[in-house]
Amino acid sequence: MLRRPLIVAALAAGITIAAITVAAPALAKGPTEARITGTGLVHAVVVSGNGEPGQQGKLAALAEQTYLFTLLFGPGDSLPAPTMLPSPPSAAMLGPRYVLTYKVPGVTTQANEQVGRIREDLYPRAAGGPVIYAPPGQRGFGQALHVTGWFRGSPGLLRTLTGLGVPTRPSNPAPQQTRGPSAGHRAAGHQIGSGALAWLIASGAAIAAVALIAAALWLRRRKPVIREA
Repeated sequence: MLRRPLIVAALAAGITIAAITVAAPALAKGPTEARITGTGLVHAVVVSGNGEPGQQGKLAALAEQTYLFTLLFGPGDSLPAPTMLPSPPSAAMLGPRYVLTYKVPGVTTQANEQVGRIREDLYPRAAGGPVIYAPPGQRGFGQALHVTGWFRGSPGLLRTLTGLGVPTRPSNPAPQQTRGPSAGHRAAGHQIGSGALAWLIASGAAIAAVALIAAALWLRRRKPVIREA
């Protein structure tokens, strides 16, 4: 009489364990921290908080826009697959690299780690839009990542990175001064030259007038006086 309840209890326990095992990744927490380092950053950009899927905040948004959850759990109904690139882009097409490291509780830890980490390389200035590289060989929740390699970042990633202080646009270099004189200097020089020429002409005319007057006076003195007989 007791066999049937025991069998039912055993089946129920087995089903419960199987369900927990299957749902473990889905119930696992998202990242608790993201750390970004790279060109133009004096200090690392650190974002902490609740990074679970569907949560509000910068950390959850960053995780979604870099496809972290797809890397960990694989693409599905609620987790879109990223647009993979057919081949690695050239360095000239990628631009500066930024290293993004997530701390994710439950992810397989490496040596001397208390919390597992997932790394992605970000190229926000890549031609055609931001590019992400997920290095292979990383492990998620006890297994290899479902997605690795080169793919595009999702819409909104540039806005999120800009809000975090990551340079997403090349800085405009200051215009170099030309060696020749500027237009203002040339105009000033022209004005100075014209003024000097006018002064020289006026001075010459004055000197000529004085000379003519002096010559007339001298000739007047030299003219002989004719006396009538």
